[in-house]
Amino acid sequence: MYIFMKFAFLKKTTCVPLKGFTLIEALVSAFVITSVVLGPLTVALDATSYARLTKDSMIATYLAEEAVELLRQQQDSLYIRCTQESGTDCVLQNAETPSEAAWRLFRERLSFTNGGVSCYVSDNPSGCSYDFLDMSSDIDQPPIKYLSNATFCGNLSLREADSLYVCAGVRDIGGTGDRRFTRSIQIQSLQTFSGPDADYNDDLRVISTVTFRRPSGFSREIKFVDFLHSRS
Repeated sequence: MYIFMKFAFLKKTTCVPLKGFTLIEALVSAFVITSVVLGPLTVALDATSYARLTKDSMIATYLAEEAVELLRQQQDSLYIRCTQESGTDCVLQNAETPSEAAWRLFRERLSFTNGGVSCYVSDNPSGCSYDFLDMSSDIDQPPIKYLSNATFCGNLSLREADSLYVCAGVRDIGGTGDRRFTRSIQIQSLQTFSGPDADYNDDLRVISTVTFRRPSGFSREIKFVDFLHSRS
């Protein structure tokens, strides 16, 4: 009787099981948190990469157009000097006109005749290279040209002093500069008709190619094509 009474007054204990996260629930929670954090971060990184690519593409386009405009400046300067008979090199040969003499001199300055390096594809398949200072320094002297695959002007770098892209191996760029851009110019002579005056009536097809390296490591190429004609 005593034993029964002892157990009768014992309190009844109820065990309630505690619920926790299962493995699937933990994985889903981690996925949701990761998506919330990485989503905006990925968008920001993509926007930064796209902005950098857009900037580099614009610079490469301007550099490609600049190469052709520098040739036009050289051609116009020779034409003005020859027609005004003020240039030292504008000596008429074989009864040629001043405009024909200017066109002949312009083509010679782009060949092996002057400058040592030819920009014509028939002479040099890789093309030539030059910078703003080479083509605009002294119109009385043939501009200095380099092989496009040579170290002298293999890369165009931003010079901090005047914000010009110049040949990295030739000019003092004033710091590390920006060496991601390379430029080559290839010129093809296109005969419009045959005859004794064919050399004075040919067209020059100018191909300016600028290559730069993207942040991902891949290279991208911008090509600008234009035609130069003789002046009457």
